[in-house]
Amino acid sequence: MILSHVYINAFKSILSLSLPLDPKISVIIGANESGKTNILKAIETFLPDHDLNFDHTCQYSEFYQSGKPPQIGLEITGFSKDERIQLGKMYDGFKNLDSFILMREGPNITDYKIQTNDKTLTIGNVKPLFSLLPKIIYFDTIPIIRDRVDKESLLNGGRDFQTENNLLKIGNVEEPSIIFEDSMRGRRAVEETSREITRRIREVWNQEPSLEIKLRVNGDLLYVDFSDATTVYDTPKSRSLGFLWYLSFYINFIATTLEAKNNEYLFLLDEPGLHLHPAGQKDLTKLLENLSEKNQVIYTTHSPFMINREFPNRVRVVNKDNEGTTVDNEAYRENWKPLRQSIGLTVSDLFFFSSKGMDIELAKKSSLLNKK
Repeated sequence: MILSHVYINAFKSILSLSLPLDPKISVIIGANESGKTNILKAIETFLPDHDLNFDHTCQYSEFYQSGKPPQIGLEITGFSKDERIQLGKMYDGFKNLDSFILMREGPNITDYKIQTNDKTLTIGNVKPLFSLLPKIIYFDTIPIIRDRVDKESLLNGGRDFQTENNLLKIGNVEEPSIIFEDSMRGRRAVEETSREITRRIREVWNQEPSLEIKLRVNGDLLYVDFSDATTVYDTPKSRSLGFLWYLSFYINFIATTLEAKNNEYLFLLDEPGLHLHPAGQKDLTKLLENLSEKNQVIYTTHSPFMINREFPNRVRVVNKDNEGTTVDNEAYRENWKPLRQSIGLTVSDLFFFSSKGMDIELAKKSSLLNKK
């Protein structure tokens, strides 16, 4: 299954919004404080383990005047044969459907409604349905990899040490305690993890082809070292925040999707690559393309470098005015004029948007200047 549409009514800065989604990647771009994050938050809040109450209601809406919570709906489509069979077992009306909208209208599990064509259905227990839907994972922050971590923290530190645990998972180390063994098995696990993460990161990080990541164990401490053509092994503190974020992002996403089925996840990313150089942001867009081969991705940004220009129809421009947050689904028209206006770029800023139309516009400006 995939999400084909998001419907949001009266959620925070959003008065009313209908957002079509790309089967692979949807890019939500706009200026700061335009409401991009609220779109992601609304999708996350759709889940039954998140609160949806009057505190979330847009103050400019009729919902607010009536004391009602927001409405959030997801349109689901792209059923596999097995998913269609399981849907049919839950409710007979699902058997011949190509899509349906699951709408959340309040804080309780009974506040979910199903819209199919012109009908609205109320199903007593929708919890089994969520076992079939893509798992929605919202990333606004990612734990940055540490210089070192002790055994106790690695084994029992929970989410704070998620990145270090996932690093070992990529190296096929399912039980972290193994690497602290004073044995051939322990040393081999450390070496294989070092080689595997080095191989993988070189494939997706073009800034330093000679980059090498080396794990070392000393007693109950695991150290993470880096080297490249100009540096003998050094700690993560010596690297840029942009690179450390990129590496940590890569480790966590690869570990999450190692054994995932197709369309098992929907990833929501808020401003990924914020600390990256434009070249690094371009590497990140390629990495996101790879991730989207199996899972749907929605991310926000205010950087034009985070747009894959081969897929202009994926871009959604977000603006905020007196009527709240709105979305323009045709950001590419008129040489990306809606996008340029939204994030405050002038024609002379857009040397990276190479197109015939843009060259003509620049030529006209140059001609006018010469006449003056």
